[in-house]
Amino acid sequence: MTSSQPAGWTAAELAQAAARGQLDLHYQPLVDLRDHRIAGAEALMRWRHPRLGLLPPGQFLPLAESFGLMPEIGAWVLGEACRQMHKWQGPAWQPFRLAINVSASQVGPTFDDE
Repeated sequence: MTSSQPAGWTAAELAQAAARGQLDLHYQPLVDLRDHRIAGAEALMRWRHPRLGLLPPGQFLPLAESFGLMPEIGAWVLGEACRQMHKWQGPAWQPFRLAINVSASQVGPTFDDE
């Protein structure tokens, strides 16, 4: 696979993946080794491609970056992770960390406004 020739998918497919409900966030627990409790989670993106199945980020994010798709994909990730964190909050809320990977192209003067 080269940066101009993705394996089995097109930039247009990736650009439409969020709107089509094909992107998922999976949450990997972060465990505090001192007391063995879950102290947080890391949000990990996957693409449920209709023909190729579940694709890990290493198979599409580098090309998404080169195609200029990261602002839209990154905004989806941040929004979805915040929605999930809100669902997890409740009356018995305990401090909980949610780690979200962001692209360098997302970080700029207005990043914290998003």
